[in-house]
Amino acid sequence: MNEARRCARSRFDPHAAAATLSAIAILFRAPAANADGADETAPRAAAKPTGMDKPAVAPAAGGADQTGPSLLPKTRYELAGFPILGGNTDIGFQFGAAATLTRFYNDVFPYEWNVDLLLSASAKSDQGLRLVQQSHVLRLDAPDLLHGRARLDTRLSFQRTINAGYFGIGNATPATPTSDPCAQGRRFQYLQEEGRVRGIARIHTPVQGLDVAVGFNFRGENPSVYCGSKLAADLAQTPQAGAPPVVGGEPTFLGGGSAGAMLDTRDSEFITTRGIYYQLGISGTGGTAEHVGYGEAAAVLAHYAPLGGPFIFAGRVVASFQFGRVPFYDLQQGGVFEPQYLFGSENGVRGVPFGRYAGQIKVLSNLEFRSTPFPKFNLLGQLFRIGTTTFFDVGRVWSGYSTISAADGTSIGLKFGVGGGLFLQWGEAAIFRVEAAYSPDAVAENPSLPIGIYVSDGLMF
Repeated sequence: MNEARRCARSRFDPHAAAATLSAIAILFRAPAANADGADETAPRAAAKPTGMDKPAVAPAAGGADQTGPSLLPKTRYELAGFPILGGNTDIGFQFGAAATLTRFYNDVFPYEWNVDLLLSASAKSDQGLRLVQQSHVLRLDAPDLLHGRARLDTRLSFQRTINAGYFGIGNATPATPTSDPCAQGRRFQYLQEEGRVRGIARIHTPVQGLDVAVGFNFRGENPSVYCGSKLAADLAQTPQAGAPPVVGGEPTFLGGGSAGAMLDTRDSEFITTRGIYYQLGISGTGGTAEHVGYGEAAAVLAHYAPLGGPFIFAGRVVASFQFGRVPFYDLQQGGVFEPQYLFGSENGVRGVPFGRYAGQIKVLSNLEFRSTPFPKFNLLGQLFRIGTTTFFDVGRVWSGYSTISAADGTSIGLKFGVGGGLFLQWGEAAIFRVEAAYSPDAVAENPSLPIGIYVSDGLMF
């Protein structure tokens, strides 16, 4: 699955008093006729990339998808979609839908073009019925530009999150509650509003699986700081002992560019059993407020190997190095082409509270044991397969480049999460996963429910 579809994801908030798990339900795939009017109900075999974790070129020789032969005509349209339902006491009732339309044409890999659309919001009636949280994404991917020599992936999005997390900068930031009545349960939260447009162009080289990548990222950020919150205190604090100031509290426009290379030898884009996927890049970002300006160098190195039978080992290392005047919300993220939250999200160290750790240096590793022990089964003319994941995530952040910093502590300070889950493969390209993760950080944060639950689209990497 691709990164754009992952926007239709949900995370259980253990701090909400009566949270409910957001679920992907009533998934439908609408059959579409090809040029000859044939019914399109068999599983698809074309691949679909992502910005951070999927390739943009066909696998190397011998690396075709091993999940089974294609039964689909080469020229067709394919439509898929699902509703999004859930919510919790913070955001109210969440509702929305995601849909994707793909055009397959002859032997163009993975398709001629694809459009993804997500519309999601939540409503709450505590101050009269009002929209509280929003997430909207429109994405177009055109992989067959210049007669197959290049690919362009573009995305337009808007996010409004009223309970975005912020606990401070550094690896040793405490989660100490406050008695300030002004905080009203939002001590470690802020309101995030972001509009973004980004694009990634990948130029294929004569070396099989190697691409040169360039990208742009333009966005508007409009954070709102809650009274009595940790963010309000840090933004007002004067830096001490040479520590960098916390910036990013003012509305700003940010623009950036990135460049790098990607190497992919994986045998499949769906359930990978062997190969590597490396992404290396640098980026620069500037802002219109608070003299924001910073650079980043990042690496994402993924490895896959069969373990015999239905078992697969998958490992990934992510390293992000930022330098300059970085806004606090970007200190929680890493990756120059498709930035992701690295601690607490379904794409980082699972189980850690969202936004719990931030810093200029972030290093993490994800180890997964995946299996597909059950055969595919047919239901209403569609092929399905159930798989399992067992994982261990570990990582650390550094507030800056000082050898010793009070913000980072003097111990090794590794943060980890452990857990497992299930995933469902619908046809070939559609994969949905549900995972649960435990972390000691979640125990300190919420002793009664130290578990993070994640509903997401596609395997993590």
